[in-house]
Amino acid sequence: MQLTKQCFRLFGPLLMTLGAAHGQRYEITPLVGGMYGGTVKLEQEDVPNIDAHLGDSLSFGLAGGFRFDADDIGGDICNLCNLIEFRWLRQETHLRLDEDPLVPTPVTVSAFHPRVTIDNFLADFTREWPVEDARKLRPFLTATVGASLLSAPAGNATRLVFGIGTGLKIFPKPRWGIVFQVEYLPVVMSVDVQRVVCTTGCIVALGGGVMNRFGFTVGPTFRF
Repeated sequence: MQLTKQCFRLFGPLLMTLGAAHGQRYEITPLVGGMYGGTVKLEQEDVPNIDAHLGDSLSFGLAGGFRFDADDIGGDICNLCNLIEFRWLRQETHLRLDEDPLVPTPVTVSAFHPRVTIDNFLADFTREWPVEDARKLRPFLTATVGASLLSAPAGNATRLVFGIGTGLKIFPKPRWGIVFQVEYLPVVMSVDVQRVVCTTGCIVALGGGVMNRFGFTVGPTFRF
């Protein structure tokens, strides 16, 4: 604790000076929201394949990045309208099976609905547009690429993720505001399989295709 205080005393004034010198070019945003959608196909020996859905659940994370100037539509320079950002976003959910009395389901899964954690490590490229008549408002578009780490009770796997989003930033003060964002964030399911649960027998998630997911996040954002 004492070392932390000493580091803050040493580097705090330097960071604030750099922030002022660079015109609030850095941005940090804690995030909370929800993730929706996502279907995977499960396979178990001697049991027909069945679709399982990721349950809708809360998400949380943190984003941080660097802002820079950009050319506006009319050829003028738009002050700090572009943002390159790294974002970590976590969702803790579970698998929910389709209910079909005519199709036998994997007993292991239906007994306790295995828990799944998804950690998204994302690079965001954002373009903002100042509103002339309401300069505290900044609508934006974001393109995203990164990786999703899917963690199940029997194994982990990393998958490619990409997406596109839009939203609104509101800045009542120059150095802080609030961000609202909605996005489409699909996961590319590679052809290899992933173990989900192993007890009396292993249930695996089959690869291939795209797992469609949608998200909403909100959070306070700070510039320095």
